[in-house]
Amino acid sequence: MINPWLQFIISAVVIVYAGSKLTKNAAVVADCIGIGTAWVGALMLPLATSLPELVTTLRAVTIDTPDLAVGNILGSCLYNLSLLALIDMIEGRGPLTSKVGKGHIIPASLSVISVCLAAIAMLGITGLKIGWVSFETLLIAGLYFYGSMLLFKYEKKNQPVLTDIEEVPENNRASGGVALLNFGIAALFIVVAGVLVTDALDLIAVQTGLGHSFVGSLFLAVSTSLPETVTTVSAVRLGYLDMAVANVFGANFMNLFIIFIADFVYRNGALLHAVNETHLFSALLVILISTVIIFGLTYRSTERKTRVGFDTILALAGYLLVLVVIFRSGGKL
Repeated sequence: MINPWLQFIISAVVIVYAGSKLTKNAAVVADCIGIGTAWVGALMLPLATSLPELVTTLRAVTIDTPDLAVGNILGSCLYNLSLLALIDMIEGRGPLTSKVGKGHIIPASLSVISVCLAAIAMLGITGLKIGWVSFETLLIAGLYFYGSMLLFKYEKKNQPVLTDIEEVPENNRASGGVALLNFGIAALFIVVAGVLVTDALDLIAVQTGLGHSFVGSLFLAVSTSLPETVTTVSAVRLGYLDMAVANVFGANFMNLFIIFIADFVYRNGALLHAVNETHLFSALLVILISTVIIFGLTYRSTERKTRVGFDTILALAGYLLVLVVIFRSGGKL
């Protein structure tokens, strides 16, 4: 059996390398099909980067630990929002929300609505179910498909119109097919490596005596979000700022869709009806931080009193606050 530390290092290296390839090829695909990098970042990248969260969440529901499943999703959403502060620090030329397109308001708003629906289900206000699946998670699934279509239409509508002279050459279209194939290969490597790095850190946590303690849970949460971190940073360094921001909101939107999948797999009743109400704290912070970011995208302040914007600072502070609360509660939240 391979040493878990070696497995972690090798898997992390694979994720870093494949993540950069994923971002580059996603940009080529966006250019060739005539759609913005925001749509690619919001929908294409999360299909690959969110799969480790899908695997760990489905594992949690199959062993009948619904709190772990929902905690993993909401924790990942908060971590992803904190990445906005990292993007802002790397870019470092004034508030981030003043430099990206307003189209990010769409996935951000849809994510907020989805979290609100999840919170309603957790409170058991309606108690509605279709089979064993809660009505609210079905709405989340419908919202995901509707939102994907809405974002695609928005990006197509707001793309510059090409003249006959500017039309995409045939060789570029061919390169788009190659880029799509390379994207799929890189995504496969990220999925496999993402699962392996999560397994490795789980073993390390047990071997070092961390187990399911605060530090052990933190390692697991960060490991499942490593693909998002790598692809986001890679997009910023390549100059695709809109793709980086879209990846954050798109990953959260995808994570909430995973709740529907987990609810379908969980056969002991509606998943969100079975979890502790303490998860509402994390849900509330996701809503609060996302709303502040939406305000920043709308107001678009250009003041440069600090290296990063107030809204992204709040995103990081919100994630750190959750960690403190989890630590003080002994990891029970």
